[in-house]
Amino acid sequence: MNRRPLSGLARRSVVALGGLALVATLTPATAGAQVLDELGRPNEQILGSVEGSIENPAVPENIRSSAERLIAFFRGEGEPGVGIPENGPAIAQFLYPTVMENCIDGNSSAVGTITAVPGPADLPLPGVPEHQTAFVFTALGTGPVAENQVEPLVVDWFNPANGRRGSTELGFNGMNPEGPATVSGVADTGGGQVLAVLRGGLTTAFDGGEANCRVAPTVGIIPVT
Repeated sequence: MNRRPLSGLARRSVVALGGLALVATLTPATAGAQVLDELGRPNEQILGSVEGSIENPAVPENIRSSAERLIAFFRGEGEPGVGIPENGPAIAQFLYPTVMENCIDGNSSAVGTITAVPGPADLPLPGVPEHQTAFVFTALGTGPVAENQVEPLVVDWFNPANGRRGSTELGFNGMNPEGPATVSGVADTGGGQVLAVLRGGLTTAFDGGEANCRVAPTVGIIPVT
């Protein structure tokens, strides 16, 4: 059987998935309970610690600005705000966000976040079937998704419980048509603890043109019933 050589990003995704599989095997179920809330977000103690750290005058302005946007995201603050709706679907946020350089109007960095929604769930539309997983990525502070994408944004995933693996490309499905740029996709993962890696890029539109935002990989561990 002929096999195509893996690209650099795909190879790193395979390595990351292997590392996640080891972490999932060795880490107790209670790990991280003291630093994360029920939605998998950093708790207020952690956010307050980060907030205090970036008040140091030695912290570069671009890092401070990105950290402030990230803190506002996790607290559900800012404009337009990102609060979690009551009675919404169960979600699992990836372990850390990603920062994309030259993504806002082509010259400012943006914070990108990705959330997994295990099925069955009504949101995101048109819904997530049982034993499947939706991935939703948002580039905070950006314009809408551009019509033509330079590089696909992909989630590589693996389910150790059933041996399934795949790569799900995220695309525009009608969410936030005026921005911030939001893309999503659904994977037939089956039930179990799914390990996932985000890689690739996203092209956003603004008044002066388009910005090609390269995403630094981030990882997630998603319980799917």
